[in-house]
Amino acid sequence: MKAKATLIIIFALSTTLIACARGGGVGGGYVSNLKQVQQQHVGSYVVTVLNETGQLKKGQNKMVLEFRNTSDNKLESVGDVQVNSTMSMPGMSPMIGQTTVTPTDTPGIYDVTSNFPMAGTWNFVVTFGNNQRAQFSLRAQ
Repeated sequence: MKAKATLIIIFALSTTLIACARGGGVGGGYVSNLKQVQQQHVGSYVVTVLNETGQLKKGQNKMVLEFRNTSDNKLESVGDVQVNSTMSMPGMSPMIGQTTVTPTDTPGIYDVTSNFPMAGTWNFVVTFGNNQRAQFSLRAQ
């Protein structure tokens, strides 16, 4: 019985270590399984927003930003990435969505967590590299 419990613990620890080594986030290790939400060409980059379903929802969303060089389609680190998400509100100040961006261990892949408190169209502005900007119009359902 003791040997069986030890094996279960070893298996659980090794699974955790593998997950950590892959990056752990939405983009860590399985970007190829993600679906494109939107894509845009900016200068010498293709900037792609990806997630597990290809759609966004009201509330918490986990996404990946992918940056590829247009000349060779290879992933490329773009340094610091900032994201602002706002929703226009007629007659009022825009609603602001909380967004965090975290670089992964893979150059050109950034994990993004956004909270869209309301369904509708969100203006999602990504600033990266040498003040380059990609602007997406994302629909949260």
